[in-house]
Amino acid sequence: MKKLVLMLALAVAALPAMAASGDANFKLSLWDRIAVGIPNNIDSVTGVDLGIGSVADHVTGVQWDVLYANAKNDLTGIQWAWAYTVTPQFTGFQAAIYAKSDSFLGLQSGLVAQNTQDFTGVQWGGLNLTDSFTGVQLGFVNVAKSVKGLQWGFVNYTEDIYGLQVGLLNIARNGWLPAMVIVNGRF
Repeated sequence: MKKLVLMLALAVAALPAMAASGDANFKLSLWDRIAVGIPNNIDSVTGVDLGIGSVADHVTGVQWDVLYANAKNDLTGIQWAWAYTVTPQFTGFQAAIYAKSDSFLGLQSGLVAQNTQDFTGVQWGGLNLTDSFTGVQLGFVNVAKSVKGLQWGFVNYTEDIYGLQVGLLNIARNGWLPAMVIVNGRF
């Protein structure tokens, strides 16, 4: 609780520095686009976006919601919600039961963490899904079309690997063997 109060206090203290951007420095959302922004812009937020469920076009800062958080174009910063987070272009930290993005740079965490294009960073969840992956996947099941880095989980799958898989079952079509227990990979 102290960390949350400190984060909110720092965000409020930074409001005057962000006021020149024309974006909302603080947005309070009830549901979707039923929201109040200070100043009166609810589509572009540079600061803090809090609510039950929130939608914004652009977010730079924190989008922190109870049920879902949606940045329709891009988000740089932190996006968190209990159930669902989604952003096409993401840089930072994203967490929810279901966390989704298209292009990602940073840390993505969720029961299901999904990325549909390029991912660079750490993907940490129960089921991790991505297309082109550079970094570390940590989860029960990790699935990536292409991997440059490490997959660590019970079941790891990729078509193309340049790196290492560690787990109970490791499947890499171009690995040392197509399927191995404990370790597989290619360098």
